Amino acid sequence: MTFCLGMKCADGLLAIADTRITSGTELSVAKKISIHQYEQHSMFILTSGLRSLRDKSITYFEERLRGEQNLDRMYKAANALSEEIRRVRTEDKDWLLDSGLFFDLHCILGGQLAGDDEAHLYLIYPEGNWVEVRA
Repeated sequence: MTFCLGMKCADGLLAIADTRITSGTELSVAKKISIHQYEQHSMFILTSGLRSLRDKSITYFEERLRGEQNLDRMYKAANALSEEIRRVRTEDKDWLLDSGLFFDLHCILGGQLAGDDEAHLYLIYPEGNWVEVRA
């Protein structure tokens, strides 16, 4: 089980996540937070769910970030990440179901980009829809 917490407060955002991964009796450690830094702005993604879905979705999103020129608002980043999650869902859904698994990637996306007047925090569901956390 993964624990991720994103909080919006008067001074900005707070994000924490555990790093423990268990599979049967095996234990390992893995990063569940990815940070994307720009000149004056940054964003983070916290994830829970199957590690393979997380890695693939974040990889696609990072590649998209390198090519996007107009990602100046956090809602645009939420939409872009949602589209990449849907892409992975489409690619992997049948294989997961054949193995008795479900697409279960949940994300918390937070940050402030150049066009934002304040920090924003979003919960993104496995279906790719999102809600914004408001203070």
